[in-house]
Amino acid sequence: MDALTLISCDCHAGASPETYREYLEADLRAPYDASIADRAGLVRRAAEVIGGGPMSDDGDDRRSALTGRWTAERRLAELDRDRIAAEVIFPQPAGRAAPPFYNFFGHPWDPSRPELAAAGCRAYNRWLADFCAGSPEPDRHAGLALIGIVDDVEAAVAEVEWARRAGLRGIVLRSQPLSSTGWHDPRFEPLWDVCEALQMPIHTHGGEGLELGDHPGSRSIFFTEVCWFAHRIFWHLLWSGVLERHPGLRLVFTEQFADWVPGVLDRLDIQYAGTVSSMTLSDALTMKPSDYWRRQCSVGASFMSRAECELRHEIGVSTILWGSDFPHDEGTWPDTEAALHATFDGVPEPELRAMLGENALRVYGFDRDVVAAHASRVGPSIDEFLV
Repeated sequence: MDALTLISCDCHAGASPETYREYLEADLRAPYDASIADRAGLVRRAAEVIGGGPMSDDGDDRRSALTGRWTAERRLAELDRDRIAAEVIFPQPAGRAAPPFYNFFGHPWDPSRPELAAAGCRAYNRWLADFCAGSPEPDRHAGLALIGIVDDVEAAVAEVEWARRAGLRGIVLRSQPLSSTGWHDPRFEPLWDVCEALQMPIHTHGGEGLELGDHPGSRSIFFTEVCWFAHRIFWHLLWSGVLERHPGLRLVFTEQFADWVPGVLDRLDIQYAGTVSSMTLSDALTMKPSDYWRRQCSVGASFMSRAECELRHEIGVSTILWGSDFPHDEGTWPDTEAALHATFDGVPEPELRAMLGENALRVYGFDRDVVAAHASRVGPSIDEFLV
């Protein structure tokens, strides 16, 4: 069998509350205990952010497959069952498995105390580094550090440096900073410097938006806008010249669909060539926006549809990363094989291999030989797709 290497570039993990507690500074443990004990407060906070209460359960049933959120052995068994050789791990966004003090789609539990959210992100990162390193098969996991609060840029840079030393493979940023008008602010330049120097890709993940209150239509409005917010860092770093100054910096846009890419690139290219940009850009950019996209960006096309697959050449085959979204309900798990056939049957072999594994090997620096060994054991045959 000529195995197909499947790398899911969108999986989620989080610790149980009692485990997170041990990773927090001692003086924060009592406030953390109080925050997770206040179930009514958690529901109220969710309603403030997106309206209508919490999005999912906590996955606390230790008999279910959802224990794969925090149990490496169960997680590996689910990856094998889904025929996936390796994975990229994002935080669990909501519920008690989310990072301490940082919950409900990237919003701090207490916006008046961002230092609590920053400490919770550090606790998550340290747990994740131990989780990946302590796994029976550590080379199958690429963990991403959550840099959720960047009020203190120097501290954020230090956290990126720590994450790299700890073996994590990239960072996750909010779609927009809490304390600034946007990522184009020059004060964030040290963050771009360190991510480029250490080859730590920067990720946004679909799921954030403005706080809309618990009003009629709030949740529908939230989900109408939610992916747009996650795209914004591209044009912020593009027009401000960050991508020009940092050609080795890589951006990854995960679980925010992929069909938006061709239209946005066309529009930005037109803007680049038009009167407004010619009056404002000066010599900041030496290439078209679409050229920066192909050089420095990837789209994490989680549970990719057949319609998106048909747009792969306009999106850029070399920029597409596939993901299963384990263990979330909207993803392909636990029926990944059927979903893959629905999307990818008949795609030429080089393109199929690129989108489902080869691009991820390059972006995240997985050990090719190790991943190939797992693929040969669990991966589907390429012949199954070449119909």
